[in-house]
Amino acid sequence: MKRSARISMVTGTAAVITLALAPIAEANWSSSITAASASFESRRWSDELYSQVLFTNCTTDGSKSTDVQMWNDISLQPDESYDNKTYTACFGGGTSNGEWTDLPSGKRDYYFKIMKIGGSTFGPQLSVKSVSVDTTKADG
Repeated sequence: MKRSARISMVTGTAAVITLALAPIAEANWSSSITAASASFESRRWSDELYSQVLFTNCTTDGSKSTDVQMWNDISLQPDESYDNKTYTACFGGGTSNGEWTDLPSGKRDYYFKIMKIGGSTFGPQLSVKSVSVDTTKADG
């Protein structure tokens, strides 16, 4: 076998192995938020039909609510928004639960956006010790 053919074969095999070992993006994820302002956007995930966003142990500089809205991330077009949920239970160590059950069928990219903190679109900042996204309840 010629040297150039051998190098091509080795390089091609390495690329296939690297691709096979690449991490697979999962729809369910957990994270945290530190000192976010209104208009903060989460990372994206793929889903259809249903998504749930849980906030546990929220803190702000005085206010005790935050409005969270689900968005469909659409390339080269304006994003589509879904219901706004007001979270209050996460303040004082509890968990707030927002469920969006009206999402269209077919895999799409979603994210949530902090719309207001304490009823305001500017000023207060929000920290959340645990943020969880669960997409499994109603998917078929």
